[in-house]
Amino acid sequence: MTPLYSPLNPPHKALSGQDKHSFGYTTLQSRLPVIVSKIVDDVYRAYNGLSDSDPLKKEKEQEAKKIIELIGGLRYELQRDKPFRPFTDSREDVEEWNQALAEYYPTSSWYKASWLFSECYLYRRVKEAFALTQHWKDYDPFFEQKQTVFKSSQKAVVSMAVQLTTPVDPKTKKSMLDIKVQDGPESKGTRDAFFEMVQVSLWGNATDLSLLDNPDLAKIEELQRRMLSSGSSNNSSANASPAASTVHVDQVAQDSPEEHASELEKHADKILSNDSELLWSKVKSLRNGRVDIILDNAGFELFVDFVFADYLVRAGFASEVVFHAKRIPWFVSDVMPFDFQWTLDQLHRPTSSTSDNTPPTNFFNPTDPIEQQALQDVGKKWQDYVNNGIWKVTSHEFWTSCYSFYHLPTHPSAQDLFQDMRQSDLWIFKGDLNYRKLVYDCKWPTTTPFTKAIGPLGDGENKAEGVPVVVSFRTCKADVVVGLAEGVEEKMDKVVDNWMVNGEYAVISVSP
Repeated sequence: MTPLYSPLNPPHKALSGQDKHSFGYTTLQSRLPVIVSKIVDDVYRAYNGLSDSDPLKKEKEQEAKKIIELIGGLRYELQRDKPFRPFTDSREDVEEWNQALAEYYPTSSWYKASWLFSECYLYRRVKEAFALTQHWKDYDPFFEQKQTVFKSSQKAVVSMAVQLTTPVDPKTKKSMLDIKVQDGPESKGTRDAFFEMVQVSLWGNATDLSLLDNPDLAKIEELQRRMLSSGSSNNSSANASPAASTVHVDQVAQDSPEEHASELEKHADKILSNDSELLWSKVKSLRNGRVDIILDNAGFELFVDFVFADYLVRAGFASEVVFHAKRIPWFVSDVMPFDFQWTLDQLHRPTSSTSDNTPPTNFFNPTDPIEQQALQDVGKKWQDYVNNGIWKVTSHEFWTSCYSFYHLPTHPSAQDLFQDMRQSDLWIFKGDLNYRKLVYDCKWPTTTPFTKAIGPLGDGENKAEGVPVVVSFRTCKADVVVGLAEGVEEKMDKVVDNWMVNGEYAVISVSP
């Protein structure tokens, strides 16, 4: 019989802000107040930027001031650990949220409840402040941050676009990726490319805006450079990182083989549990299957998710890729359907001119004509996937609920989502929050098998019928990790104090 787990009764003790040595405490004490303050700043800039010619300017200003008042009140409640209150807007998820509050936390507060519940509750309260208005209900207060950080990713984006689309064979006009996969799904080239793409998708998660209170764009660029340069060796092992297929040829020429080898070794050591080989054994047998990607961050991570999805299609493993986005602004940088289409547009469509005398410009502006063409080509190719139904983007309220993914197969409001996802061959969960929800964000022993920690989505006796292969690509940013070999936790504790939360270590976890 399946245990009756709930937000109040997880499989192990829940991570909570009550533990002053936990990252949950740090988040509630320091990170979330900064994030909330930035929302106020964003709304203030937005309403001060309204045009005088806008006939609704006065109404919008009044509503914006009310939003700022509500967000300021939210910060006050958080910083003084006030009790949770019910929601008052009219979104379709209000009844479920209020029912959860009444059932699990009727008298609780930010530090007393589980960290996962408190953090989800905060972002839903942010949405409430906008949902109560007429003119701001669809506004994303995090979009400017997403846009700025994606703009800072130009070097990495352009480098990868070149390798995906630019012909390297003058006779066939095939790109490097096309050449790698041309000998079929189980060829050495396809296999090598698989491990490269897995690493690209994994480390793309390292730049999470909810973890970067004051994003240092130079640091983000350096993280991306290291991610790309880490794989210029043609190593085909499960630990192979993004190779020359994802690095601009000019950059490869500048760096020595010794530098590449050290980067590769460094990144391999940072994957504390690596089920890449197991994942390959499952993926290589797919032919024109369906793959579902439960998205995490917009910007560069979404771009590399597109890269991985493109590989799956070109290699013949998938003829349908379904991307699952969030319906509301969530954990600062999570992908919404608008972000999905906006990202595609920036690659191949000129930005609208701000005046009649100014020509349209592109979001990315590389000076090299080859790079310009590469961005156009990759953007058009991916847009064609969308237009032809090969790629689809969808959203569901369950992804922004307070519930762990243990409840996906049985929760009443998630039944339509689960029944659709059962048609898939592979579920790929991206990022830290999705990992936390997979394992119920509680204090598992680190040696707990991933398949056990994900409950009914795993391969135990209580596995829900119809769940396919489940994989998580996650850089570690919370005090929970499972699937580690004996002794790894003790070794890491000796060398790095905050290895579970600093985003520099990762896991690739698979439940077959």
